[in-house]
Amino acid sequence: MMSREGITNYLIAAATFLALFGPHPAAGQLLSFGVKGGVPLTDATEGNFSSPAMKRYVVGPTAELKLPFSFAFEADALYRRTGYDLTVSNFGLTSVTQVRANSWEFPLLVKHYMGPSLLPLRLYLSGGYVVRKTSGVDGSVHTFGTDSVSGQVIDTTVHYDGSNLRQDDPTHGLAVGGGARLHLGPLHISPEIRYTRWTGIGLNDQQSHGVSAQSTQNQVDLLVGLTF
Repeated sequence: MMSREGITNYLIAAATFLALFGPHPAAGQLLSFGVKGGVPLTDATEGNFSSPAMKRYVVGPTAELKLPFSFAFEADALYRRTGYDLTVSNFGLTSVTQVRANSWEFPLLVKHYMGPSLLPLRLYLSGGYVVRKTSGVDGSVHTFGTDSVSGQVIDTTVHYDGSNLRQDDPTHGLAVGGGARLHLGPLHISPEIRYTRWTGIGLNDQQSHGVSAQSTQNQVDLLVGLTF
């Protein structure tokens, strides 16, 4: 579930996009806006004990400006929940570390459409620059089991501020993708596959006893845009 901070950030970003890219009477045919969402096809994190469970959703406002010669410029503000789970067992005790964070990605893309502009369905390629901002990092450690040395039964949970786990913030990357745009009256439906290569690591957890987890640098998403 999106946290309170994540909802607030989402509303701020959506309001900003509507103010900047919302339709104007003089540019109604040049500018389209709406929402883009989808699912990650790759794990949010990688590491020797990282859980591959953080494949939830991606969602946010999107805007597109038509340019000459079948080109267009697209700007998105995409939110996703990210994080990881680490499990370590020693001396009869199991420790499960859980880290969660809000991730905002801001792609700035150039698109090129193929085929005549009057066709109801047009394929396109896209590419450009992406910046990612991570916030609301928090973590917890749940330790349970019977200590093989003392024989003591332990079941404790400790919460901690995980802001120190942000390594490169903001993180920069390059994105390429391809898809199709279907015109249904005023509605445009645009499914696409997008690959992002991050040049930095958003979250990095290098603990003792050989535990490591970090944000993946190769990201693939299946997205669908609904614009007017």
